[in-house]
Amino acid sequence: MTNQQEGVGKRTEQQATSGQTSGLSFEEATLRHLGYEVIDEVTAYLSGVRDRPVWQPMPDDVRETIRGQELPDHGYSFEETLALLRAVILPYPQGNGHPGFAGWINSAPAHAGVLIKPLAAAMNPNCGIGDHAGQELERRTVQWIMELCGFPLHGSAGVFVSGGSEANFTCLQAARHWAAQQDGWNVRQEGVQGTHPPFILYQSDQGHFSIRKSAEAMGLGSNAIHVVPATPSFQMDVDRLYRRIQEDRAAGLRPFCVAATAGTVETGAIDRLDELADLCHEQGLWLHVDGSYGAFGILDERVAPLYKGIDRVDSLATDQHKWLSVPIDCGCALVRNGAVLRDAFRVTQTDDHEIWMSEYTLQRTRRFRALDVWTIVRTAGRAGLARAIAGNNEMARLLARLIASEPDLELISSGPLSIVRFRYAPPALRDQPSVLDRLNKALAFEIQRRGEVFLTSTRFQEKETLRACIVNYMTGETDICSMVEEALTAGRHLLSTGEF
Repeated sequence: MTNQQEGVGKRTEQQATSGQTSGLSFEEATLRHLGYEVIDEVTAYLSGVRDRPVWQPMPDDVRETIRGQELPDHGYSFEETLALLRAVILPYPQGNGHPGFAGWINSAPAHAGVLIKPLAAAMNPNCGIGDHAGQELERRTVQWIMELCGFPLHGSAGVFVSGGSEANFTCLQAARHWAAQQDGWNVRQEGVQGTHPPFILYQSDQGHFSIRKSAEAMGLGSNAIHVVPATPSFQMDVDRLYRRIQEDRAAGLRPFCVAATAGTVETGAIDRLDELADLCHEQGLWLHVDGSYGAFGILDERVAPLYKGIDRVDSLATDQHKWLSVPIDCGCALVRNGAVLRDAFRVTQTDDHEIWMSEYTLQRTRRFRALDVWTIVRTAGRAGLARAIAGNNEMARLLARLIASEPDLELISSGPLSIVRFRYAPPALRDQPSVLDRLNKALAFEIQRRGEVFLTSTRFQEKETLRACIVNYMTGETDICSMVEEALTAGRHLLSTGEF
């Protein structure tokens, strides 16, 4: 343990018994002074992000310091708490604030979203109930999200949730409730254990696992998801989907929903939404779109035509803490038929007051997520958001070009959004797939350990590959060149040492 860590958190008995208050409030002057200390810390952290490693493993003594904390009988001073934070927490982030981070789809927080958070905490409203500005702001900000995504406003409803997974779950709850209504029964009253034909949901093999988790949590079971193979362009095969729907109906099942994707996490592919909307309308199915990662890609004029039909879908899941750079956590569930969304969750039967937001979601007590989103969208505007997203897509295209120009790298997939898949594959090893798999799996951690950039490794098309997903508004050409250089340097190091 360092001397700094040893000195952190110690206090004398006099400090513990010197007539302090409960520690839940500070005098005004003290609050102001501590607030300035915190904002200085925030400024130093954000301003110095390029000067630190993207990621570094926690030393054993730091981990033990965190795990070894005992529940205090008497409170420590806020200054001591901040010092401990500075010593053992701030130096070891996930890394997603750094412009060299292209691992999981976690963006850097917009500064406006960081600065506004204390006000949300100070107000601390329950944005599930009551008549107050927090709920009113959420209603309007949700409409802004609809406008940004090209989702229709008239008759629609939406609600902020914890992220894309909960947004998918919320939308699918509405889909199931609607399907039961269409068949003349109430799933909220009867549950799913009755004699009705089993509900079936369709998803591409490129779809996200949160759809399966939602089906399981709703009591439908993972067997209720019928997976439709993707085309060579990684989009749902609409013809095979149609045939599967007919087969399932003939078998006595109840197809009720197609879960499409606007920006898969594997490749960034966007399903053919207009064709799917035609099919679902013809077959009487609900069309849901998981746009957690890619929905806001529509703001990039270069790829916007790929979203044709998004204005026709029944529900859309979005994730503000991805491409809108809202601090974690924030997603949004949008449903075209707002009455169905409310019917799926409502607990009151009267409309004698403005409908509370808790009537549209599982949560009763809800934090003030709208303030973060509203502040960032209002500060950046549509144009600022579009520039950032288009810039990320352009950096992904640059990365793909650089990879394709390197003999020791193999480009696996790229575009249309900001995801690039590749691997380190020197020509001499191209006929040794097991060796390349081991090498690239080790390579991802070696790159992370070096701390210059951050990429992840996942299995794709029966190959162990590196994945770069660029959603940081600060990522530029220098960072992209570093990703290529690090993949080459770290790969050659592993080959020379045999450490894989």
